[in-house]
Amino acid sequence: MVPLLITMDLETAGDHNMKEQNAILKKLSSDFINLNIPFTTFLTADSIDPFKDGIQKLNTPINEFGIHGIDHSINENYSILGENEIRKNIEYSINNIENSLNRNSESFRGPYMSTSSQTQKILTEKGIRSDFSVCSQRMDFMNSRGGNIRWLISPRLTYHPSEDSPYKAGNSPLWVVPLSCIGFPFISSMLYIFGLNFMKAFFRILLKESVATKKPIVYLFHSYEFTSEVHFDRSVQNDLKNSFIHKFYMKDISKRYELNFSLIRYMLSFKSVSPMNSSQYINFLERNAD
Repeated sequence: MVPLLITMDLETAGDHNMKEQNAILKKLSSDFINLNIPFTTFLTADSIDPFKDGIQKLNTPINEFGIHGIDHSINENYSILGENEIRKNIEYSINNIENSLNRNSESFRGPYMSTSSQTQKILTEKGIRSDFSVCSQRMDFMNSRGGNIRWLISPRLTYHPSEDSPYKAGNSPLWVVPLSCIGFPFISSMLYIFGLNFMKAFFRILLKESVATKKPIVYLFHSYEFTSEVHFDRSVQNDLKNSFIHKFYMKDISKRYELNFSLIRYMLSFKSVSPMNSSQYINFLERNAD
């Protein structure tokens, strides 16, 4: 049995239509309900108010909410933030989800896939069980603000991190659940650049590995990818880091949505695959620990 974790990052994208960002969450909720599978949403604290209606649609018992920082600003990089700011941000994020959605968060993914030993220590103190920020063997680490060359040598399987590095195994009670990567990351942007057949082949390679090693398959997409871009002064945030890669993306947002669900349905067609949210996977992992 191969755990499949479909994960969505939800943040307030100022360069995309805000009404559409709220509406797409309702459509996503409906389509995942039709598939009858759990998934995990990593959401920023600042997304809850503007997208309240859409997020409430996602708030079902089989869906999980993980924390994704405060606002995904260019300064919210957990690989370089100090202890006090990390603690403040994590506490606020946890409390915001609990107070707004009446849900407890047990998972974390840093903005820009950023994390640190200090971050993981505080996550553990606050009852977070898993960190989904590490991208083991992802070669384009330079394309993410939280990227780290140590991704190339970090463990491929889910692991307990060391107290002095989030990228090597150790004795922390926290679980690190790496994003699926084989040089390329298993994320929606690859789908928009290389197409569905490439991603199906990518999945089959990951599946073969997972059958042999019990490694989960972790897929990532963003909700704003299915909404229209609007004029936005990017110089305000100085956030031009990924603009070159984005030029190669498929432009048709309806087609992007369709391809994501075609890929998800394809993955679900394999009998060995078992979809789980983050908490279900950690529970499964701990029940089956050697």
